[in-house]
Amino acid sequence: MTFRYQDSKTRKARTRTLSGADFIWHLLRHVLPKGFRRARTYGFLHPNRKRLIHLLQVLLRLRPVPMPAPLRARPALACPCCGGNMKILRTQISPHEGYTRIQDAVAGAAAM
Repeated sequence: MTFRYQDSKTRKARTRTLSGADFIWHLLRHVLPKGFRRARTYGFLHPNRKRLIHLLQVLLRLRPVPMPAPLRARPALACPCCGGNMKILRTQISPHEGYTRIQDAVAGAAAM
């Protein structure tokens, strides 16, 4: 199996050829065993530590990613059966909305 990856030291794209068993072995090294948790949900990367993350961004002189604009108020929806007001319980957001392409994020980080 031949695959492409980015070298972490030179940041250049490289290709590598491995047997199928070796490729699966390398891939499964990144899968956590049952019962383990990823460490990124602990410490300063925990979602409740936003103030600390902001402080680190200020100290490291990093530009924070701008937050999306707040949603506009929607007009009331009328029920087609009784004519009463309907309440929105949940909205579905596109899985790609709000995410930037990896190339754009890397280019933005290099410009800082």
